Amino acid sequence: MTPPQPPTRRRRVLSTLAQVGLLVLLYLGISTWQTRQHLRPSQAPAPDFTLPALDGSTVNLASLRGKTVVLHFWATWCAVCKLEIDSLKSLEESLGPNQVLISVVADGEDAAKIRAFVADRAITYPVLLADEKVVSDYRVSAFPTTYFLSPEGRIVSSTVGLSNRFAYRVRMGCAR
Repeated sequence: MTPPQPPTRRRRVLSTLAQVGLLVLLYLGISTWQTRQHLRPSQAPAPDFTLPALDGSTVNLASLRGKTVVLHFWATWCAVCKLEIDSLKSLEESLGPNQVLISVVADGEDAAKIRAFVADRAITYPVLLADEKVVSDYRVSAFPTTYFLSPEGRIVSSTVGLSNRFAYRVRMGCAR
């Protein structure tokens, strides 16, 4: 009886590629399912809004035209949102002059509690206070939800759940 032959290098490479391909398909399938209710990429601008920021200013989305925008919806009670804070801080520090991160806190707590949460975690990126209309307009049903907008103000993509700085940068690159 002949002992079994070890797999050839080619066979190992093909097996590895097949496994990676399966993981990519699985990721894309889950991502598509999670964002099935989101606004789809289109030629029309994303829904406009004007929201108050924690610093007392107001932010109008249309005023950000000409910039790539990461529009991040989150809540203070969301454990995954808390895990993303460092990635978002890192992303904000690396943004160019034509890129902007806007976070929209959508959990209905009063501004003083949100201000304390933001200060406790040393969040420096803009934090806007959501209203029901913007949450509804963007079809946010889970946190965190992130939209990526082109400089023309169009939705390019969206995601739900935990992301890291690398994933944010890749999606921002695609939004340009």
